[in-house]
Amino acid sequence: MRMIWLLLLCFVWGTAPAHAQVELCGNPQSATASLLDYLQPNRWEPAKAAACLDVPPEREGERKRLAIKLKKVLDAKGLYVPTSELPHDPDHVDEVGRERLQPLATLPEVYLVKKDGRWLYSRETVGLIDGMYAGTFSGISQAFQDHLPEVFFRRYASVELWQILYFLLLVGLSFLSGRIAQRLLSDQFLRLARRFGVDGPAALLERTRDPLTWLATGAVFLWGIPDLQLSVRQSQFLLLIARVITAGAFVLVAVRIVDIGADLWARKAAATASKVDDQVVPLVRRAVKVVIASVAALVVIENMGIDVAGLVAGLGIGGLAFALAAKDTLENVFGSITIFLDRPFQVGDWVVIDGNVEGVVEEVGFRTTRIRTFYNSVLSVPNGKVAMARIDNMGLRRYRRLKTTIGVTYDTPRETLDTFVDRIRTLFREDPAVWNGTLEVHFHSFGPSSLDILIYSFLDVPNWTEELKQRHRLFSGIMGIAEELGVSFAFPSQSVYVESMPEAFRQGEG
Repeated sequence: MRMIWLLLLCFVWGTAPAHAQVELCGNPQSATASLLDYLQPNRWEPAKAAACLDVPPEREGERKRLAIKLKKVLDAKGLYVPTSELPHDPDHVDEVGRERLQPLATLPEVYLVKKDGRWLYSRETVGLIDGMYAGTFSGISQAFQDHLPEVFFRRYASVELWQILYFLLLVGLSFLSGRIAQRLLSDQFLRLARRFGVDGPAALLERTRDPLTWLATGAVFLWGIPDLQLSVRQSQFLLLIARVITAGAFVLVAVRIVDIGADLWARKAAATASKVDDQVVPLVRRAVKVVIASVAALVVIENMGIDVAGLVAGLGIGGLAFALAAKDTLENVFGSITIFLDRPFQVGDWVVIDGNVEGVVEEVGFRTTRIRTFYNSVLSVPNGKVAMARIDNMGLRRYRRLKTTIGVTYDTPRETLDTFVDRIRTLFREDPAVWNGTLEVHFHSFGPSSLDILIYSFLDVPNWTEELKQRHRLFSGIMGIAEELGVSFAFPSQSVYVESMPEAFRQGEG
């Protein structure tokens, strides 16, 4: 009888682990929950938590450590896995027919597969755990903990004392970062103000101090919250608060920067004769603020767990039809804003747009830019196209290039050619219209029918008409030098050489 009980006990003892492991990894729900449920403070069983990890044989000794690291990554990122909503069918397949489950859409690298009848965290996921851990935690927290005595690891109201201390350090670092950011931004705006010729923007800059501090606070906490190593619910809550604070502070900072830039621009515009820029400033200010607020609102809504794509899609077919109908108009309006902000050209500039539209800018409207071509017609180019185009602003040239090649005949003596080149160089060097920064005059090459002299320089002239006048005067001077030296200009020619014929052909034989 005792022998029977002993055999029964041995049987139960020998089969219990295998039975528990099969139940543990028998379906996607239980396999996912095993990692989470057995690594709780009140239920710390790393062996069971790691049972459903497909660990390579050479890393079998790291199984428990890998499970703990993966759980810490999920907690630090605030990624709560709703295990109760996961399928518990052992034969589950995804939408493409694979025996695979991805518990979190926001973390696609973590997924489970069915292997030998068991659901396991995939080997690819296991191979990424160390990298995810290193990317989640900065290492500063661990170094901070290594220098603390044991008393700081006592738990008070679900957190340890070192976590409270580290949290306070993050607060101090965030405010310090805000002050530094505000100082750096102030220097940039002071430089911008000097460029605009505006004095005394200190009062404007003061309005960015508090928003910048809050922006730095949110950014520092987004970076530092994972290092606190809190529970998933605590991390989730703090990360949500940090994202909301960061988004709100970003909106305030961006709006204040827009206000400062608009004020500087308005002061500059007030000093100009044109009234177009004075009318554009308020429009640009409001448009940019609307865009910033809209983007920030979408970010906050998405971080609250609301499907932004579904929300936009829910606006209805009518809203979609209106958006499609107004697409080109909106594109052109934003194109006009881009033109006014970037200022690639101004009214009166000679521009070449995408290499095929050339003329003088007459007017920049909200929908089109009007260009007077050199054959006196007017082209209306949509601002959306202009904003995306390659613009060559010929009117902004400080110097205008003069590049030409002069060909002289091959019978020109070498001494005469050298003198001719030197006289042309002197002519250009002493001319007040030629910029003295770059001047190249050289015997350049042996052409097919001429000795080629390269002239490369720049003219310091205000417009195209003056450029043509100066080119005429300089070229006329070159002709005068050639007449003095007896140099002849070459033109394309061709010489034909006929070999002497054999005697038999000349006598008409054969």
